[in-house]
Amino acid sequence: MHSLSSSEPLPGLMLFDDFISPEEEIAILRHLDTEPLPFQPARFNGKHLGKRWGVHCNLRDRRVDVPENQLPDFIQNLLLPKLRLLPSMKGCVPNEANAIDYRRGQGHWLKSHVDDRKLSKEPIANLSLAGDCYMTFQNRAAHRNLAEKEKKVLLKRRCLQVLTGNARYDFSHGIANQDLLSDRRVSVTMRESPLTSLEPQN
Repeated sequence: MHSLSSSEPLPGLMLFDDFISPEEEIAILRHLDTEPLPFQPARFNGKHLGKRWGVHCNLRDRRVDVPENQLPDFIQNLLLPKLRLLPSMKGCVPNEANAIDYRRGQGHWLKSHVDDRKLSKEPIANLSLAGDCYMTFQNRAAHRNLAEKEKKVLLKRRCLQVLTGNARYDFSHGIANQDLLSDRRVSVTMRESPLTSLEPQN
């Protein structure tokens, strides 16, 4: 992998510009738009289209269940080898992923939220495709860190962000419709969520 430029706009938030090439971006988008698994209207965390692969994090029952859809080839053969080279992803091999398709003209947005703290390991990797956006981070734990209360971070197409530490646990993140800077933006989020034991509970 070519040398990556990186920045840390918030404690624990690592940004890598041009994580993939324009040609790789085209191939990933083609796969997302043509594979048998379609995008579906989202049921939570805002208004957008989504789909997922790999293990299933059942937030209601606090369980991680076996995969319903295997990770696609572009994740297994292209993205995972690149992620393994990043120090911020050390010890984490994603087995779960989801894609979100945002359409500005349809009023899409992402509700501000903090990803589950228990079911998944610490690092969360998110790849931006097709367009740029601003993601707003809000400090939900000012009592234990000195970071700013709110910060908008520019996510350029083809960049990767990795959330760890304070950015992962102390900040919520979301995207307002007006902060989608193009007609379409697609994101692919990857994390490792260890399977819950399938043995009967006593």
